[in-house]
Amino acid sequence: MAINLHEKYSDKIKQVYTHNSFVEGKTNQEYSFVGVKTVKIPNLITQDLNDYQRTGTNRYGTPNELQDAIQELSVTQDKSFAITIDKGNNVEQQMMKQAGRVMEAEMREKVTPTSDKYALAQYAANAGHTIAYDAAVAKSNIISKLLDIEVYFEDNFVPTDRRYVFVKNTHIAMIKLSSEFQYADSAVDKLLMKGIVGKIGTLNIVGVPAAYMPANVEHIAFQSNSVMLPFKIKDSRIHQDPPGLSGHLLEGRFMYDAFVIGAICDGVVVVVAKEKKCADPTVTKGTTTAIATTTSDAEVYYTTDGSDPRWSTTRTKYSAAIANPTAGTIIKAYATYISGGMYPSDVVTHKCV
Repeated sequence: MAINLHEKYSDKIKQVYTHNSFVEGKTNQEYSFVGVKTVKIPNLITQDLNDYQRTGTNRYGTPNELQDAIQELSVTQDKSFAITIDKGNNVEQQMMKQAGRVMEAEMREKVTPTSDKYALAQYAANAGHTIAYDAAVAKSNIISKLLDIEVYFEDNFVPTDRRYVFVKNTHIAMIKLSSEFQYADSAVDKLLMKGIVGKIGTLNIVGVPAAYMPANVEHIAFQSNSVMLPFKIKDSRIHQDPPGLSGHLLEGRFMYDAFVIGAICDGVVVVVAKEKKCADPTVTKGTTTAIATTTSDAEVYYTTDGSDPRWSTTRTKYSAAIANPTAGTIIKAYATYISGGMYPSDVVTHKCV
């Protein structure tokens, strides 16, 4: 009979994953995907204020029905592994220890890096704001670049707690050698256990291997409420002498995804070189309305209901000029070209007349 040893090893396995992950534990835990594959998040579309009229029947303005926009989040990543350890290749009394070591190594070297890299790539691709710089990151400017992120967060009312900025390890050395760092808020010793190597203002600095960063990205910053890394399934187990095998069978399945929550996406910033940010689209009205960006091969998405084209389910991919919308219609558009190593433009807003 096969003996499932999952219970014996589960606590150790969970500890290994959390300890080695740069991302898990720093994200929003409010939404659960257990039992479902898709979560829909409604976001209200607020209305502009009117000038109060002291005469007439509609003194507060013409009433408009409250609208909302839906963001649909669906889990797409479904990864697994299966490893056998034949009894003939190992001394019996060493089998259990060997199986535990193999499981630990698989988690540390494959599972954790895969989910971390995927999460950072998703956060960068769907960031609420892209900061682009002409100058390359250097010891002389890295502190000011990081503080630009903090300024953006402050200007957009992003909560001050649990702010993280992910920085390549090569840049960590620049930060420590910068003449400005001595004036920065630093609590390195107290924060090391949390995977944080220091602090600049309200930003907790997380050093990661360069291979973890998406192509052409210098830094990724987020406030925990704005991002998710939900695991719908996180199973790992060790079987002793299962049918058809004299030895151990190690199995794992991990179903997960990473998301930026649209309504509060201003809590996510990606920093890239200037030429890696898509140009903002322009909206031009003639006999029809055209929406275009100067970035070659970039895709433009737009909405006409006031919702955010980066995540709204009502967004449309622009392919050809559209009929002129009625006066007062709000067109929102942005450009993106992630497959080309480019990152999103800002969202432009155009009110039709």
